[in-house]
Amino acid sequence: MQPAKMQPATIPLSKIPLATMPLATMPLSEVPLVSLDLETTGLKPQTDRIVQIGAIGVDVAVAADRAEDDHIEMLVDPGIAVPAASTAVHGINDAMLADAKPIAVALPALRSFINKRIILGYNIGFDLAFLTNEAKRQGLEWKWSGALCLRQLATVLLGPEAMLMIADLDALAAHYGVPVIGRHTALGDATITAQVYHKMVPHLADKSIVTMADAWRVVADLDDIRQATARAGWIDVAGVHSQPGSDKAVSWIDPYPYQHRISEIMLTDPVIISGDACVGDAARLMKQGGQECVFIGSDKAHITGIVTERDIVHAMAVPIDEVTRARSIPLAEIMSAPLLTVSGSDYLHVGLGRMSRHDIRFLGVIDEYGDLAGWISARQLLRQRVTKALTIGDQLETAQNGDDLASALQGLPALATSLIAETVPGYQITAVISGQYRAALARASHLAARMMMETGKGTPPVDYVVLVLGSAGRDESLLAADQDHAIIYADSESASKKETQAWFEQLGSHISDLLDRGGIPYCKGGVMSRHARWCRSLSGWRKAVRRWVKHARPEDILNVDIFFDFVAVHGNATLARDLDQVISSRLTRDSEFLKSLARNTAGQASGRTIFGGLKTENGRFNVKANVLLPMVETIRVLAISRGITARTSTARAKALVQLDDIPNEVQQLSEDIHIGLGLVLRQQSKDMAEGLPPVNTIDLRLLTKVELNILKAIVGRVGRLQTLIQDVLF
Repeated sequence: MQPAKMQPATIPLSKIPLATMPLATMPLSEVPLVSLDLETTGLKPQTDRIVQIGAIGVDVAVAADRAEDDHIEMLVDPGIAVPAASTAVHGINDAMLADAKPIAVALPALRSFINKRIILGYNIGFDLAFLTNEAKRQGLEWKWSGALCLRQLATVLLGPEAMLMIADLDALAAHYGVPVIGRHTALGDATITAQVYHKMVPHLADKSIVTMADAWRVVADLDDIRQATARAGWIDVAGVHSQPGSDKAVSWIDPYPYQHRISEIMLTDPVIISGDACVGDAARLMKQGGQECVFIGSDKAHITGIVTERDIVHAMAVPIDEVTRARSIPLAEIMSAPLLTVSGSDYLHVGLGRMSRHDIRFLGVIDEYGDLAGWISARQLLRQRVTKALTIGDQLETAQNGDDLASALQGLPALATSLIAETVPGYQITAVISGQYRAALARASHLAARMMMETGKGTPPVDYVVLVLGSAGRDESLLAADQDHAIIYADSESASKKETQAWFEQLGSHISDLLDRGGIPYCKGGVMSRHARWCRSLSGWRKAVRRWVKHARPEDILNVDIFFDFVAVHGNATLARDLDQVISSRLTRDSEFLKSLARNTAGQASGRTIFGGLKTENGRFNVKANVLLPMVETIRVLAISRGITARTSTARAKALVQLDDIPNEVQQLSEDIHIGLGLVLRQQSKDMAEGLPPVNTIDLRLLTKVELNILKAIVGRVGRLQTLIQDVLF
């Protein structure tokens, strides 16, 4: 009897750790969800405003004991009068909003609470449209990872006709036996929505709607509802997830498996062998073809199983006197059956999910007729995702000279471009670039020490550490970086100070030469460890920092700007930690010193013309000078004033807003920096693709209307930095 023709395997979903499970294959009951609801001044997202925000984690909403801090509920100042008709619905009037937060503060707080989770809501497209429009008006960034509409899911379950009778959230809650508490308050409605969803999940599973991909697929077919919501000006959340390559892809999920099909990477020409053949035959065929597996069957249409290298090894793991017998074992006795398969038209995430679910390393790939067309292996999938970031890092780790460093680093622009294409946020890309620059400096330091040995200079006379300075220490490096590094070496009573200093300056010279040869040019300002002022003993650095603080001359402030962002990359990091304690001590919180830092920030260039437009030169706007530098320096000044040791602007802002006397707008500065970095990176990538050098200016003509409005709002906030600093420090 011939084996049945293969069909794609359909196995019940098992529990898989969330850390390794792709979102699309994640069970709906385990997806991290936030239920969201808004109360507004009216029903028009373009002109009406938000008056209340409520959100709660779905897992929290259905828990028996709910913690007080596991939700968010805020009144929001709409900036306009609340119509009486709206007050009659939600009970919120102008008097209640007298002390409410402005949306510019409320929206970042909501975004932080959601924290990349999927948003659930009843008619959630309405709420998302309001938030999107508010973000545009305020010049704030508003991105969401994904969304599910409770009403759309209910329509799939109950049918459009039934939903005509179940016209609102009250009726839907009653249908599923959920008590209605706090109706027409944002948090109350969000909680009811979460509880109804919890009740719906088993019923969705009964209709084979088990995963996020299932849910997004079925709601995408609700054409009438989608058209109605679009006409109302709502966000079409079903459409967002039905379009390949959507820019709403979940940022914390690798997008590659959702953009490429299995047919693009599968291995073809499978070796097919009879089950009556023996282990020795399979081993010989694998060796001849350089393959990891053979398939058992009569032809491509009739496959009964698979034998892999691992199966062969297990079969041959016997005493020597039994090897001959083992080689004669029929393959039918050791094969894995039935063969689990995927279709060549499936996306890679299907294969990844199936391998993870069954803990296997190989999958057969079938064509549209169910015949075996090829296979994929875990090794092949991994090979596809060995990204340039990993390749560059490995090349840097093994570099033997400056040319090797250059060979590795020349892949950075292509890496940045690919990450931009995959909608990775700009600040994450600059963090990757910064990591590669730090790795290059670390390797150059290692090679420089070896050169000292080879040229007869011997081993280091004392312990030392090499520091990267500036943007690479803050994870904010762009594609136009130059060198910024320093050396701290340990104090010693026995070693000659002059000879020790000379040794480390020579080491710094080798480091600089290697980096320059590697494509990271010499610093025009001389901020390199080859120079005495950037190469000091620990005690020498302590004296230098005290001198900078005491005198606070323009050159001292410049040194602070460069040096206070240092990160250790090579050597004894304890030396860096010891100096960091000086920087974060009360010494640097001297009021006169802080005033000097504040004045320096105030002296940054204004990005506006006298008529209020953006100041350009040849149609380009300097994002670094007009946005990044003043905002980075403001956050640094505030961090120094509070003894915060974090290095990145993001971490500094996060630590600052935890303090009672720091306004929430500081967090917004960090987000503005992220946006600025993204704009510059995108422009640099485009320029380099056209053969132009990377610079820190952007062509405003390439921005969308929304991007231009956001940039204008950011520049407006730069103009208020001095007031912010004065309010916080003095």
